[in-house]
Amino acid sequence: MNKGKLTVLIVEDQEINRLLLQGILKKEYNVVEAENGKDAFEKLRQHKDIAAILVDIIMPVMDGYTFLRKLKKSEFSSLPVIAVTGEKDENTEQKVLNLGAWNFVTKPYIPRILMMRLKNVIVRSQYYMISEINYVHEHDPLTGLYNRNKFFEETRLLIESNKDKVYALVRFDIDKFHLLNSFWGESEGDRFLKFIAGYMQRICNEVQPCTIGRISADVFCLCVPFDEAGITEYVDNACNVLEAYNKNYLIEPSFGVYVIRDHSLDIQTMYEYATLASKECKGKYMVTLYYYKPELSEKIEREQEIVNEMQTALDENQFVVYYQPKYNLRNELPYGAEALIRWKHPTKGMIMPGAFIPVFEKNGFIGKVDYYMWDKVCQWLRKRMDEGHESIPVSVNVSRVNMYNPNLVDILTALVKKYDIPPELLNLEITESAYMDSPGVMEKTVTELQEKGFLILMDDFGSGYSSLNTLKNIPVDVLKIDINFMSGVENQRRSECILASIIRMAGWLEPPVVMEGVETAEQVDFLKSIGCGYVQGFYYAKPMPQNEYEDLIDGVRQTPVESISENHREMSRALWSTDGTINLLFNSIVDPVAIYEYEGNEFKALRVNEKFNEYFGYG
Repeated sequence: MNKGKLTVLIVEDQEINRLLLQGILKKEYNVVEAENGKDAFEKLRQHKDIAAILVDIIMPVMDGYTFLRKLKKSEFSSLPVIAVTGEKDENTEQKVLNLGAWNFVTKPYIPRILMMRLKNVIVRSQYYMISEINYVHEHDPLTGLYNRNKFFEETRLLIESNKDKVYALVRFDIDKFHLLNSFWGESEGDRFLKFIAGYMQRICNEVQPCTIGRISADVFCLCVPFDEAGITEYVDNACNVLEAYNKNYLIEPSFGVYVIRDHSLDIQTMYEYATLASKECKGKYMVTLYYYKPELSEKIEREQEIVNEMQTALDENQFVVYYQPKYNLRNELPYGAEALIRWKHPTKGMIMPGAFIPVFEKNGFIGKVDYYMWDKVCQWLRKRMDEGHESIPVSVNVSRVNMYNPNLVDILTALVKKYDIPPELLNLEITESAYMDSPGVMEKTVTELQEKGFLILMDDFGSGYSSLNTLKNIPVDVLKIDINFMSGVENQRRSECILASIIRMAGWLEPPVVMEGVETAEQVDFLKSIGCGYVQGFYYAKPMPQNEYEDLIDGVRQTPVESISENHREMSRALWSTDGTINLLFNSIVDPVAIYEYEGNEFKALRVNEKFNEYFGYG
């Protein structure tokens, strides 16, 4: 076959007709022949370069009508077909066109008409093919919206054509969409994305001129004329629509908006600004819309500087350990400390952790920094032991990155073994939110660490949404609470009651409480009045360099808060037990019985028996 020519398939049972058609076509086309519809499908599978089909209607085995029906449902459905009929019958012509034929010719053949119609269907076919390729290249296959590149291109044309108008680029995604996709399955996830696309297309139709695209996964983008009230309305409506989509799942959208006032910016930069804005919504309940501000870019630039310098800082020991003492509130003397990181930059001076720790947590570098801090603290503990000083514990922070490290227990065990220090001197602080992310993993890790001799502190207790459930499942050794965890509550008395109740509850459960952020004498007096064990905060001491901390504690007899006796511990367990034996014993007493707590000038009933309620009334 001539590779410079297109190929045409002739489907005709009469050999004489095949010869006639071949004679007409051979100057311009390569020709492949088939004797019936069934044979034609075999030839189509053998010859991948066929550009058009001429098919006779009346044939044995498989006639032209059946061939057209099957072709319509096959992988060859895009090929142009000309039906060949022996009758000049409008019904026949209408029928073959309905079955998918692109055109028709009648016998006897008129070469000029045949060649013209064949050329026309091939040209149309090639045009459709090019259009289809362009469409696929420019559109998202799932939703039919513009893809990223085409959206950027069309958005540039839009704003260039309307320089007298102010436009806004609106970026939109679904928080934790990957979890929804896992819950629902891929097909339902795809249906949800098409639902979103349809809704946003309706918005775009209402505010023409507008562009809309699916950038990736669950990320969509609109470019619309800027109208702040209108955008707020679109976002509110979208939230309502998404909430109603599936009430069994919490669907939380994040909208970031960049108002286009500088037309010289490329669309990629505008999109990045809208992305920065949308990230400000993440993790903030009821915050679904945020406008880009220049300080967001400045923040990113600062973060990038930190990323560029972090490994050098680690290699050159620019990170230093500061110690903030914890005070025994009963004797107001220091007992132990928390190790806190500072970045002593060679040119920028001292950098506080709030500037770099969030960046390290985001990019995973916090895992290396954690280990660096643990190692430095262990070195110092070993040094103090070698100098003959009293061994007092220091607590170090364990990020959630390391809590998910399957080798964490082995790493910490090897570290204290390396410096030959008791594990109980290296206390481990883990935030409550880390527990809540994966309670099963946390419980297992905490238990293994405790079995190795480490003490576990739950930091930021009360900051999460499931504090009591977490405390019930994971037996931590110490609770750390920020005294301002109830900040913003109008009723100060209510806040104080909650703190007092937590401390009393902790006493029953056995772990002592460290109250952080204590800054005033009034706070100290209040904490003393409710029986708090330890405090940490600026009122007593700020974080300080190692040498200052050593000066503070040298010569001071550091004593822990006196722990409750075993008898007291057993009595507390019995008091709150639902064990049948305890209930039977307590309620078998024929007289009213109550266990009271005496505090100040008040008695408070902690537990009563049935006779007590019968005699004095319930409650």
